[in-house]
Amino acid sequence: MFGATSKNTNFAYVTPVALVALSACQTKVQGVANNVNGAVVNGPLSNALVFLDLNDNKTLDPGEDSIRTEADGSFSINTTANNYKIVAITDASTVDTSSGAVLSGVTFSAPGGAGVVSPTTTLMEEGGLSADDVAAVLGLPDGVDPLTFNPYAAGVDAADALAVGKLNKQITTAVSSFASAAEGAGASAAGAFDAALQSVVDVVVDKADGEGSLDFTAAADLDLIKTNVAAEAANLAGVDVATMNAMIDDTATSIENVNNQLETVTDLTSDATKGIFSSVTVLQDQVKAAVAAELDTPGSGAAAMTFTDPDEVIASAANAQPSNIELDNLSINEAADSLVVGSATTDDLDQDTGHAYELLE
Repeated sequence: MFGATSKNTNFAYVTPVALVALSACQTKVQGVANNVNGAVVNGPLSNALVFLDLNDNKTLDPGEDSIRTEADGSFSINTTANNYKIVAITDASTVDTSSGAVLSGVTFSAPGGAGVVSPTTTLMEEGGLSADDVAAVLGLPDGVDPLTFNPYAAGVDAADALAVGKLNKQITTAVSSFASAAEGAGASAAGAFDAALQSVVDVVVDKADGEGSLDFTAAADLDLIKTNVAAEAANLAGVDVATMNAMIDDTATSIENVNNQLETVTDLTSDATKGIFSSVTVLQDQVKAAVAAELDTPGSGAAAMTFTDPDEVIASAANAQPSNIELDNLSINEAADSLVVGSATTDDLDQDTGHAYELLE
């Protein structure tokens, strides 16, 4: 494990994150060598795994080109493939630089040729929808193409950037939180995320077919997603349906509260904005823990789901994320008495000396 202290002597112990090796067989489609350039954007996602998915299974297989994103979310992949979709996977090493928080367990996608991979392009790609369809359903600003518009790029219209930036966060809040509920109730992380994403995609497709709109801050629209999630989750291996059903209303209410707080954001870069944006990952962790508690002891989960109270969301947003996290180069040998193999330091102006930190995996 890693020992962690803040620069004012706060301690935490951090366990290593095991990365799962993904394997299968796939032969690349050969063509003319070219660079696939773009950015992964929820906020800009640093160290997300991006790859060119040749067989549409959202799994990095041998022979598929991949790379980790830069701090601004950008990537460039040299490839000879000419028939693929772009997939980005986040893990415990992926940081959303718009909040400073880790964003793990999320998969985004976009069609080949896209310059942006985001929650919005994911709904488009997974729903088989056009850019115009998604723009109409989600109320994107006029002239904004989700496949090319990066709200964090230099020189973009500030009002358009703000609208798209907030929308991406609201989509992620809904998908990741419902996924956390299913995972807390016993489903696998991959199965839970797929079920939650498909539930949102189905609502977007229905809205597109009926020329309707989808508001991620509206209880009525979140209820449509919630109904789909309950149905999808019931078919997942390992899920406890009674637990899922007992906690899904509180999950939807918490999503609504966080998304309404996101709607109050007036810029994409201030410290106050970073605090609000970090609420997305706080809710993701909170939902999983609360549903797991309910699974273990029925009736206990509701007390752990504090974001059902809007004031709790506001208070959490005001508590800034720790920053400047650094790990030293300590090591360990087999004869060591301690399992500590390194120490981390961090700045956290909201906490007193001696505060204990915990890594959520």
